Amino acid sequence: MNTPTRVLSIAEGYLGHRTYGDLMRNYFNQSPNCQTDFYWYNEERELPARIINRFLSLQIPNPWIQTQNLDLHWFRIQLGFAYLAKRLAVRKLKQFEYTALHFHTQILGFLSLDLMKSIPTIVSLDMTAAQASRLKTTPSWRWTYTPNLYLEQKVYETAASVVAFSEAAQRSVIEDYNIEANKVQVVYPGVNLDRIQAVEKPSSRVSQPCQILFVGGDFERKGGPDLLAVFLENFTEQAELHLVTQAAIACSHPRVHIYPNIRAYTPEWLALYHQADVFVMPTYAEPFGWVFIEAMAAGLPIIATQLSAIPEMVSHGETGLLIQPGDRVALAHSIQTLLQNPTLRRQMGDRGRKVVEQKFDAQKNFHTLESLFIEVADKPHHQPFAPALTSKGALSLKS
Repeated sequence: MNTPTRVLSIAEGYLGHRTYGDLMRNYFNQSPNCQTDFYWYNEERELPARIINRFLSLQIPNPWIQTQNLDLHWFRIQLGFAYLAKRLAVRKLKQFEYTALHFHTQILGFLSLDLMKSIPTIVSLDMTAAQASRLKTTPSWRWTYTPNLYLEQKVYETAASVVAFSEAAQRSVIEDYNIEANKVQVVYPGVNLDRIQAVEKPSSRVSQPCQILFVGGDFERKGGPDLLAVFLENFTEQAELHLVTQAAIACSHPRVHIYPNIRAYTPEWLALYHQADVFVMPTYAEPFGWVFIEAMAAGLPIIATQLSAIPEMVSHGETGLLIQPGDRVALAHSIQTLLQNPTLRRQMGDRGRKVVEQKFDAQKNFHTLESLFIEVADKPHHQPFAPALTSKGALSLKS
């Protein structure tokens, strides 16, 4: 008699990862085919683990050092996450007989290679350290990501399967870490299309101020200062700006509205998408960009930047407009284009909704992930061969 599929899933729990985890938990709670026990990486923290994690997260208070990653802050934070995940996984694996293990994201597996060798493991991710190094630091300081790259490669080699959120992340796993292509597949995250509906805007809205929406917790990294400056300089007579962010923003203009405590899939969150006419987030660095598919599901045209996985979501001229990060002139021109053309806004929004229905439906995409869980759990598991890290392609930091 075959052992029923039972998966232990441990996930990061902040920003977009929290949304992904909540959606995944809702899906698997209703699945009769794959029992998945879901935990956030920092659940049931023991006191020693809390102390170690706090120590690892300390940061040198120097902006230049932080920008160039010289204090290895992200690596230390990730080690703390990995330690909490390892302690949690060990406890749960002692309590039940699991047929597969799932880590989201890859960093949670940094200290669990021994567990991954003993139980088939699926690793899912939105962005690799190689991608992050190219986005966040100048070429001369990318060596500071070497420890992240080393442990990530070990995780990818040891995992039974690697799931990437985008083709951009998939290419990075294969090319930057020398991982076999047949081991890495794209399973896009998705949105709950039953909860996010596109709303038909009444024709009377055309004569009213256009409603511009921005959603981004890390206001500076997401290009919030660019959008705010461009709006205040050019569009206060034509539009209103709605900023959903946790950042402290000093702006008292009557047409700038700030929402610091909005959570995804709440009525207040959904109302902001439904009242908006345009979604704008000119981000400088983005692992995936969940908010873009949420806004597209709500039928909004998008203004975004042409980097990472964003072009896989937003097609320039079709579902939105793409610019280069930091180009305020192009940002102003793109906003003006959509403000002046409500027909184009509606057409782009309609196309965006169809793209989400075809490509980013959470129900369909979690079904694909579930099939992978079952497939990996049913395969005989052998300790994988770990090649020496001498390949020219391995651990490379490409410009």
